[in-house]
Amino acid sequence: MFLRHLMTVVGGMLSMVASLHALPQNTDFSQKSKPMTLKVLLSKQVPELTLEVKGRHYIYNPLDGTQIDWGILSKRYPVKAEAYGIEWGEKFKGSHQLRFVPGDSQSSILVNGIQYRGCIEIYLNNGKFNVINEVDVENYLKSTLSAEFPSPLHDEVMSAISIVARTNAYFVAQRNKHAFWHVTADEVGYRGAAHLPKPHVERAVDATYHAILTYRDAPFAAKWTQNSAGSTVDFAAIFRKAISTPPGVQAPIALKDRSHHAWTHSLPKTDLAHASNLSKVTAVDLYLTPQSEKVYAVKVSGDGEVKDYDFSTFQKMVGKNRLPSNDFKVQVKGDTIVFTGFGEGPGVGLCLYSAKVMAERGEKAPQILSAFFPETRFEKLK
Repeated sequence: MFLRHLMTVVGGMLSMVASLHALPQNTDFSQKSKPMTLKVLLSKQVPELTLEVKGRHYIYNPLDGTQIDWGILSKRYPVKAEAYGIEWGEKFKGSHQLRFVPGDSQSSILVNGIQYRGCIEIYLNNGKFNVINEVDVENYLKSTLSAEFPSPLHDEVMSAISIVARTNAYFVAQRNKHAFWHVTADEVGYRGAAHLPKPHVERAVDATYHAILTYRDAPFAAKWTQNSAGSTVDFAAIFRKAISTPPGVQAPIALKDRSHHAWTHSLPKTDLAHASNLSKVTAVDLYLTPQSEKVYAVKVSGDGEVKDYDFSTFQKMVGKNRLPSNDFKVQVKGDTIVFTGFGEGPGVGLCLYSAKVMAERGEKAPQILSAFFPETRFEKLK
């Protein structure tokens, strides 16, 4: 009796072990002990693309981490959508998503001829592909900041910018941990390794490696403005986000030179009517933040119709050349709309105009940042 019972127990345990081995096992080594990464959408709903791997590589199912294929030779094939799944040199039957992982530091992946660091994920949806690059934050910063700052600024200002950009990247990545992608390449100016990082950007990113700001013990949505014209507003107030961000501040350096950075631009009513899809424009009203009277939204009225736009959308509609900042007033004069304002940029976060003067006075990046991000802590994360 005892022997029969023992054999039953052992048989059950062996059956359990066998069933565990039968379950898909996450073998994607790139998901283990990795640095902070960001997922960048490179292409959305494209019918075809060309993907090339150079050197050792692995292919996984990004949904469960199970290995699908691997290789040591370089390959270059079109990625095609088929009824059975994805074709890339061979038929990946039943696979509607693939994750390409470089096998070592000598391996690389190219999409449509552009090299990207990190991993590439491809998702097939309704016969078209979404293409995503998962890249470590440090290389992401070097790419995006090189595009935005092609010419060098003072070293301490570039270091401050790097810390702000890293803080924002950590916030985006942590806030949407399970998102398929966090940002789109076009919106942030990400070009992978298509262009070498600018030396001044690479130096600043490396000098501030892993340094971020935290507000209430967490990274936050952070940004900079070219010239605050005397004051900044918290990010949440301008971008209308239900998030916790540091309050705005007075910027005495920019305030002192405010009148030197005044601007006036005009726009025909017909142009705004066309952009707003209205038959005509009768009035333009502004929504202002109470602290600094920065514009966070605009209301355009005409023939009983009303259109509301957040500042960023409205600025894109009329053009940054006509509306450099959100520190402005508006007047409707006959057939023309006149914008009169000060400074440049969205009026939030780090004021680069002030930061330049502070750096020239000998202040370091942490001191500069503390002036524009009150109640925050400077931290270096592992």
